[in-house]
Amino acid sequence: MTPEPEARKVEEAEFHDKLRGLYETDPERYAYFTSNKKFYSVVRSSDDFYYRWLRENATGKRVLDFGCGSGGSSIETARFAAQVTGIDISPEAVRLAQEHAEAAGVSDKTRFLVMDAEALDFEPASFDVVSVRGVLHHMDLDAALTQIHRVLAPGGKAIFLEALANNPIIQAYRRRTPQLRTAWETEHILHFEDAVKMRKYFRQVEVRSFHLVVLAAVPLRRTPVFEPVRNALDAIDRAILRVPGIRRQGWMACFLLNDPI
Repeated sequence: MTPEPEARKVEEAEFHDKLRGLYETDPERYAYFTSNKKFYSVVRSSDDFYYRWLRENATGKRVLDFGCGSGGSSIETARFAAQVTGIDISPEAVRLAQEHAEAAGVSDKTRFLVMDAEALDFEPASFDVVSVRGVLHHMDLDAALTQIHRVLAPGGKAIFLEALANNPIIQAYRRRTPQLRTAWETEHILHFEDAVKMRKYFRQVEVRSFHLVVLAAVPLRRTPVFEPVRNALDAIDRAILRVPGIRRQGWMACFLLNDPI
């Protein structure tokens, strides 16, 4: 049964606050609840693309980090943006983001607010760019898109870096590891085809897929050959993930949205 919206949001916040607490107090249990972190050893290409796009499109701009977590993306973006506002439903995440921004020396260019991303408390056209990183599967997608569209200025842009649910092997792994995410998350991971829904709000939507054959490098992540193998497999991914059909099978994708309707 799908939880009521407010109960679902509380569950999401509590689940991820619990993980943050375990990181400090019980590393062994934290490792159990985050055993998928090993796969993030191969995400360099999507990370590089994400921040390159932001540098090209958000330099000197007002940026909303939509679901900022503990502030990592906000801090990186603040190095070139005019101002970054990070919002998260978790007070603990916002507290950590504020601490991290101060430690990084960018507190003057950042602000972090506890806020429901499906009911943003900002005036229309408050931001030039919205960045979203691994967050939309926690939310009702239409509600999130409605809010992002509302707070973007005319001609604004958005980038979403999200996992995809199209690959049956990756989906089978998710079903076998229910401790890693809430039931809502598992059921609402984005599909490549969600670009169609985004086109109701933006005139231009482009999707770039990442990480398919490079996943084979994960077992080598602690060996001397990891980097050259990862680089070679990334090159293969760059070629094959442009092919219609195959590109839907990537682990992650960047959705690039321009020109709000």
